[in-house]
This record gives sequence, C-alpha cells and structure tokens, in this order.
Amino acid sequence: MHLRTATESDVPILAALFRETVLVNAPQHYTPAQTEAWATVDSLRFRQFILGVTTYVAEDDTGILGFAGVGDDGYVASAYVRHDCLHRGIGSILMQAVLAHAQEKQMHRLYSEASEFSLGLFQKFGFSQYDTEVVNRNGVEFTRYLVERVWVETP
Repeated sequence: MHLRTATESDVPILAALFRETVLVNAPQHYTPAQTEAWATVDSLRFRQFILGVTTYVAEDDTGILGFAGVGDDGYVASAYVRHDCLHRGIGSILMQAVLAHAQEKQMHRLYSEASEFSLGLFQKFGFSQYDTEVVNRNGVEFTRYLVERVWVETP
C-alpha cells in the first residue's frame, strides 16, 4: 500500500467509494433516510470536498482503499475507508498522514465533525470531543461530534 495526494482523475472513484462506504456502514448507526441523505453525492461539491483541501489517497494493487483530507486551517474534511477494507489499519495510516501534514505545516489545532463510525478513529489519534451539533443534510437531520486535537507546541 502507498499514499499519494488526490488528483482530478480520482474524484469519480472517490465519490463511488464514499457513496458505497456510507450505504454499507451507515445503516448500523443511522436511519434509512439519514443513510440515503448522507450517501447522496453532488459532483461539484464532492470535487471541492476532495480538491479544495489536501486529500491523501491510500491504494494498493486492488485500487483505492481510502482517503483523508485536511485543509490549511487544520480542518479534517474527510476520513473514509472502502467498506470492504475496514479494520485493516488503513484509517490509521491515513490519519498518520494528516498528522504529519499538520506537523509539516506547523498547525497547532486539527478539528472535524465525526460521525458515529469515525469518532473512534479520531479518538485513537488524540482528538477529544468538545461538543455535538445537529445539521441538516438534504432535508434530514444528523447529530455530529465536534472533535479537535490541540498542541501547545508545534505538533
């Protein structure tokens, strides 16, 4: 497995991975309406979701295994692993890339909104939950966990 940054040509593949992962995993924690709302992909918004930040892609000879994105302001925009590759350390490798990016850019804070099934990954890497929020996505409400990792010194 190796990591690289996402390119324009990755966007359709990442969109399919995102949608399939949500459709397979979300029903364990979310209603059918929430699952479908979350899995809906708007092409232009998804392109910005991937290319508007630094998105790391994990891949091997079977294809793309997952992705994680981080903005210049420390916002962790994404952390998704292909549904058939969960619990194989891919999310951890991607999160390590995000932390290395933060160190390289001398960021003092990373933050995100975690779902029911990503909260554990964030906590594993030292993020703490500081609040929750309810958001509306495609007409359906979701509760998300607001998480952050703060360094007093440069990470």
